[in-house]
Amino acid sequence: MTGLALLSTVIWLPILAGIAVLFSGSDRNADIARWLALAGAVAGFVVALPLYFQFDPTVQGMQFVELAPWIESYNINYHLGIDGISLLLILMNTFTTVLVVLAGWKVIDSRVGQYMAAFLVLSGMMNGVFCAMDAALFYVFWEVMLVPMYFIIGVWGGPRKLYAAIKFFLYTLVGSVVMLLGILALYFHSRKRPGL
Repeated sequence: MTGLALLSTVIWLPILAGIAVLFSGSDRNADIARWLALAGAVAGFVVALPLYFQFDPTVQGMQFVELAPWIESYNINYHLGIDGISLLLILMNTFTTVLVVLAGWKVIDSRVGQYMAAFLVLSGMMNGVFCAMDAALFYVFWEVMLVPMYFIIGVWGGPRKLYAAIKFFLYTLVGSVVMLLGILALYFHSRKRPGL
Protein backbone atom coordinates (compact mmCIF):
# COMPACT_ATOMS: atom_id res chain seq x y z
CA MET A 1 0.00 0.00 0.00
CA THR A 2 1.33 3.39 -0.92
CA GLY A 3 0.53 6.80 0.51
CA LEU A 4 -2.54 7.32 2.60
CA ALA A 5 -4.81 4.30 2.69
CA LEU A 6 -7.92 6.36 1.93
CA LEU A 7 -10.13 3.42 0.99
CA SER A 8 -9.20 1.47 4.11
CA THR A 9 -9.97 4.57 6.18
CA VAL A 10 -13.36 4.98 4.48
CA ILE A 11 -14.16 1.34 5.27
CA TRP A 12 -12.82 0.87 8.78
CA LEU A 13 -13.48 4.28 10.36
CA PRO A 14 -17.30 3.85 10.44
CA ILE A 15 -16.87 0.26 11.66
CA LEU A 16 -14.61 1.33 14.53
CA ALA A 17 -17.00 4.18 15.34
CA GLY A 18 -19.84 1.66 15.39
CA ILE A 19 -17.93 -0.55 17.83
CA ALA A 20 -17.27 2.48 20.05
CA VAL A 21 -20.98 3.36 19.97
CA LEU A 22 -21.90 -0.23 20.80
CA PHE A 23 -19.73 -0.13 23.92
CA SER A 24 -20.96 3.30 25.01
CA GLY A 25 -23.38 1.61 27.40
CA SER A 26 -27.07 1.00 27.84
CA ASP A 27 -29.97 3.35 27.10
CA ARG A 28 -28.98 5.42 30.12
CA ASN A 29 -26.15 6.70 27.91
CA ALA A 30 -28.34 7.13 24.82
CA ASP A 31 -27.22 10.73 24.29
CA ILE A 32 -23.57 9.67 24.33
CA ALA A 33 -24.36 6.95 21.77
CA ARG A 34 -26.16 9.46 19.55
CA TRP A 35 -23.33 11.98 19.60
CA LEU A 36 -20.67 9.31 19.08
CA ALA A 37 -22.66 7.94 16.15
CA LEU A 38 -23.05 11.40 14.63
CA ALA A 39 -19.32 12.08 15.03
CA GLY A 40 -18.51 8.72 13.43
CA ALA A 41 -20.93 9.27 10.54
CA VAL A 42 -19.66 12.80 9.85
CA ALA A 43 -16.05 11.59 10.08
CA GLY A 44 -16.87 8.82 7.63
CA PHE A 45 -18.25 11.36 5.16
CA VAL A 46 -15.34 13.76 5.66
CA VAL A 47 -12.70 11.08 4.98
CA ALA A 48 -14.57 10.16 1.77
CA LEU A 49 -14.36 13.71 0.40
CA PRO A 50 -10.65 13.48 -0.60
CA LEU A 51 -11.62 10.59 -2.87
CA TYR A 52 -13.82 13.00 -4.81
CA PHE A 53 -11.32 15.86 -4.94
CA GLN A 54 -8.34 13.65 -5.83
CA PHE A 55 -10.15 11.41 -8.31
CA ASP A 56 -8.95 11.89 -11.89
CA PRO A 57 -11.77 11.19 -14.38
CA THR A 58 -9.32 11.22 -17.30
CA VAL A 59 -7.44 8.16 -15.99
CA GLN A 60 -8.59 4.73 -17.08
CA GLY A 61 -8.69 1.90 -14.58
CA MET A 62 -9.06 1.80 -10.83
CA GLN A 63 -7.70 4.53 -8.58
CA PHE A 64 -6.56 4.71 -4.93
CA VAL A 65 -5.56 1.06 -5.26
CA GLU A 66 -4.47 -0.77 -2.10
CA LEU A 67 -3.04 -4.27 -2.32
CA ALA A 68 -1.81 -6.47 0.50
CA PRO A 69 -1.62 -10.26 0.72
CA TRP A 70 -4.31 -11.84 2.87
CA ILE A 71 -4.53 -15.62 2.34
CA GLU A 72 -1.50 -16.21 0.15
CA SER A 73 -1.96 -19.97 -0.30
CA TYR A 74 -5.19 -19.28 -2.23
CA ASN A 75 -3.99 -16.02 -3.81
CA ILE A 76 -6.60 -14.03 -1.87
CA ASN A 77 -5.62 -10.42 -1.31
CA TYR A 78 -6.86 -7.36 0.52
CA HIS A 79 -7.27 -5.55 -2.79
CA LEU A 80 -9.18 -2.27 -2.97
CA GLY A 81 -9.77 0.29 -5.69
CA ILE A 82 -12.51 2.52 -7.06
CA ASP A 83 -13.75 3.82 -10.37
CA GLY A 84 -16.18 6.69 -11.03
CA ILE A 85 -19.28 4.65 -10.22
CA SER A 86 -18.01 3.26 -6.93
CA LEU A 87 -16.78 6.75 -5.96
CA LEU A 88 -20.32 8.11 -6.28
CA LEU A 89 -21.76 5.14 -4.38
CA ILE A 90 -19.31 5.68 -1.50
CA LEU A 91 -20.12 9.40 -1.31
CA MET A 92 -23.85 8.66 -1.36
CA ASN A 93 -23.50 5.96 1.30
CA THR A 94 -21.42 8.07 3.69
CA PHE A 95 -23.71 11.09 3.31
CA THR A 96 -26.84 8.95 3.77
CA THR A 97 -25.35 7.49 6.96
CA VAL A 98 -25.23 10.99 8.45
CA LEU A 99 -28.90 11.46 7.50
CA VAL A 100 -29.84 8.09 9.02
CA VAL A 101 -28.24 9.00 12.35
CA LEU A 102 -30.03 12.36 12.37
CA ALA A 103 -33.35 10.79 11.34
CA GLY A 104 -33.18 8.30 14.20
CA TRP A 105 -32.12 10.89 16.78
CA LYS A 106 -35.50 11.09 18.54
CA VAL A 107 -37.44 8.34 16.75
CA ILE A 108 -35.29 5.53 18.16
CA ASP A 109 -35.72 5.52 21.93
CA SER A 110 -34.79 1.93 22.83
CA ARG A 111 -31.47 0.21 22.20
CA VAL A 112 -30.17 3.44 20.74
CA GLY A 113 -26.51 2.42 20.83
CA GLN A 114 -27.17 -0.87 19.06
CA TYR A 115 -29.23 0.87 16.37
CA MET A 116 -26.63 3.51 15.66
CA ALA A 117 -23.79 0.97 15.78
CA ALA A 118 -25.59 -1.31 13.33
CA PHE A 119 -25.90 1.49 10.78
CA LEU A 120 -22.27 2.57 11.16
CA VAL A 121 -20.99 -1.00 10.72
CA LEU A 122 -23.36 -1.43 7.78
CA SER A 123 -21.99 1.77 6.21
CA GLY A 124 -18.39 0.61 6.53
CA MET A 125 -19.16 -2.82 5.09
CA MET A 126 -21.05 -1.28 2.18
CA ASN A 127 -18.02 0.86 1.43
CA GLY A 128 -15.99 -2.35 1.46
CA VAL A 129 -18.36 -3.90 -1.07
CA PHE A 130 -17.96 -0.87 -3.33
CA CYS A 131 -14.14 -0.95 -3.07
CA ALA A 132 -13.32 -4.68 -3.15
CA MET A 133 -11.34 -5.85 -6.16
CA ASP A 134 -10.84 -9.40 -4.90
CA ALA A 135 -13.82 -11.76 -5.19
CA ALA A 136 -13.23 -13.38 -1.79
CA LEU A 137 -12.88 -9.98 -0.11
CA PHE A 138 -16.06 -8.81 -1.83
CA TYR A 139 -17.87 -11.90 -0.57
CA VAL A 140 -16.71 -11.33 3.03
CA PHE A 141 -17.81 -7.70 3.00
CA TRP A 142 -21.13 -8.69 1.41
CA GLU A 143 -21.87 -11.40 3.98
CA VAL A 144 -20.90 -9.33 7.01
CA MET A 145 -22.97 -6.43 5.66
CA LEU A 146 -26.08 -8.61 5.90
CA VAL A 147 -25.70 -9.14 9.67
CA PRO A 148 -26.49 -5.55 10.78
CA MET A 149 -29.24 -5.40 8.15
CA TYR A 150 -30.85 -8.49 9.68
CA PHE A 151 -30.81 -6.96 13.15
CA ILE A 152 -32.09 -3.59 11.92
CA ILE A 153 -35.06 -5.32 10.31
CA GLY A 154 -35.67 -7.78 13.15
CA VAL A 155 -35.37 -5.36 16.09
CA TRP A 156 -36.49 -1.98 14.78
CA GLY A 157 -38.73 -3.03 11.90
CA GLY A 158 -42.48 -2.65 11.54
CA PRO A 159 -45.34 -4.74 12.92
CA ARG A 160 -44.25 -7.92 11.09
CA LYS A 161 -40.54 -7.44 11.72
CA LEU A 162 -39.75 -11.03 12.71
CA TYR A 163 -41.45 -12.40 9.60
CA ALA A 164 -39.57 -9.87 7.47
CA ALA A 165 -36.26 -10.70 9.15
CA ILE A 166 -36.68 -14.44 8.61
CA LYS A 167 -37.66 -13.89 4.98
CA PHE A 168 -34.68 -11.59 4.51
CA PHE A 169 -32.40 -14.23 6.03
CA LEU A 170 -33.71 -17.01 3.78
CA TYR A 171 -33.48 -14.95 0.58
CA THR A 172 -29.97 -13.73 1.35
CA LEU A 173 -28.87 -17.23 2.37
CA VAL A 174 -29.92 -18.65 -1.00
CA GLY A 175 -28.35 -15.75 -2.88
CA SER A 176 -25.13 -16.00 -0.88
CA VAL A 177 -24.79 -19.73 -1.54
CA VAL A 178 -25.26 -19.18 -5.27
CA MET A 179 -22.72 -16.33 -5.20
CA LEU A 180 -20.20 -18.47 -3.29
CA LEU A 181 -20.61 -21.33 -5.79
CA GLY A 182 -20.05 -18.87 -8.64
CA ILE A 183 -16.88 -17.49 -7.02
CA LEU A 184 -15.56 -21.02 -6.41
CA ALA A 185 -16.36 -22.00 -10.00
CA LEU A 186 -14.42 -18.99 -11.30
CA TYR A 187 -11.52 -19.80 -8.97
CA PHE A 188 -11.21 -23.42 -10.08
CA HIS A 189 -11.72 -22.47 -13.73
CA SER A 190 -8.92 -19.90 -13.53
CA ARG A 191 -6.57 -22.47 -11.94
CA LYS A 192 -7.06 -24.77 -14.93
CA ARG A 193 -6.25 -21.88 -17.31
CA PRO A 194 -3.49 -19.87 -15.57
CA GLY A 195 -2.86 -17.79 -18.69
CA LEU A 196 -6.16 -15.90 -18.25
